[in-house]
Amino acid sequence: MSNARIYLITFVVCLAQLNADLFLEWTSPMITKSSVNDFPFEIAIDEASWIVSSLKLGTAFGCFLSIFIVDFLGRKISILLTIIPTCLSWLLRIWNPSILNLYVASFIGGIVSGIIFTSGSIFVTETSPAHIRGALCSCFVLMHYCSNLLGCVVGSFSTLYQYSYVAISLAILQFLIFIWCPETPYYLLRRKKFAAAMDSLIFLRGSGDVAEEMDSIIRAVESNPRCNGILSSILHLISESGGKAAILIGAGVTTVQAFSSSIILISYAQTIFEKIHDVQLQGVYTSIVLATVYLISYLMCISLVDRLGRRPLMVISTIGVSSCSFLLAVYFCMQENAVDTTNLRLLSFVAVLFYTISCSLGLASVPFVVVNEIFPIYAKATCISFCFCINFVWSFIALRVWSEIMFEHNAYSLIFWFISGLNTFSIFFLVFYFPETKRESLLQIRKNFIEGMKK
Repeated sequence: MSNARIYLITFVVCLAQLNADLFLEWTSPMITKSSVNDFPFEIAIDEASWIVSSLKLGTAFGCFLSIFIVDFLGRKISILLTIIPTCLSWLLRIWNPSILNLYVASFIGGIVSGIIFTSGSIFVTETSPAHIRGALCSCFVLMHYCSNLLGCVVGSFSTLYQYSYVAISLAILQFLIFIWCPETPYYLLRRKKFAAAMDSLIFLRGSGDVAEEMDSIIRAVESNPRCNGILSSILHLISESGGKAAILIGAGVTTVQAFSSSIILISYAQTIFEKIHDVQLQGVYTSIVLATVYLISYLMCISLVDRLGRRPLMVISTIGVSSCSFLLAVYFCMQENAVDTTNLRLLSFVAVLFYTISCSLGLASVPFVVVNEIFPIYAKATCISFCFCINFVWSFIALRVWSEIMFEHNAYSLIFWFISGLNTFSIFFLVFYFPETKRESLLQIRKNFIEGMKK
């Protein structure tokens, strides 16, 4: 059976994620432009940090909203409806650019990002064959890095208006294509639409020979209780064998992901590079290099996630981030204490690149893949939204604290000391508690959780 059609459909869903991430990638080049009179007005450092932070706060709120709409409206409709706030967010930037409008636009953009990240990742998980599910779910996060590169390139060499029009065009294109894609068979079976679920699976696989897979999906759906409401599904999961473990692992791994602090490099790439190299315009080009490295190293993750496995990638990734952030902490500590670091600039730049590679290999995506796999269908939307909300709340807190330390106290070393310490502590959690789910069906993963708690 050819996987070409599911690859194409996954790519179309990923376009929504690419556009949502342009809200974040907008910040690094445009904030720099505002300080060199290439922007409608100048953005102060504290205002810049609030633009980024309000985006993350909006993303957390979007994940919270997803708890109510993803199961009620469906995965597909939830994604399609984001076209309205997406266009509104970009038009606010174009029509009347002001710092207040940027705050509001960023918050709205964050809501869009949260809804798409939740509903889109569930859509990809529920439509993917087991043997390539890890790779396809990783492709969903891959668009984050594609938008990182696109945002750096377009943002560095275009105006605010041109950047916004590019983003709106991509959103409209994704809407016009995705409207023809079917809803997931899991969701349709939960709604007792057997014929529609069969048609959906046949369309997704491009073949009528889907009886065995449909039987597996039916058994997975029927093994789940009919819980009416958010609270009842959570309470039932907690009472179930392995349910509390799944919630704790989901919350734990999304917290670990937030404290990898890749958001700092993405949002303030040019600022950090200028601090390292002390050359104002060099950051424009080095941030593009950073985005390219993110993308290339993440492609390695996609090729390894269903071969090497989830847990090994996470452990390797966390060790790499901890080590590189330690080296950067030492570099900035020397710089802040007036020690000559001229001969160490290349080393610090290499440390940033390896930090990027390490983060991309596991921490950037594997947590979101596993969170989409470990929860039963009846509580999937609620639990995933809850875990993603935790992730983005921690990201918001980290951004506010890191920005305060970075800009108000100029203590870059303190940030990287914290990141190194937190990731070192996370290694023990990953080694002893993080589950391995490669090449397993969603039904088998659930059975493994139940059996594991009975041992």
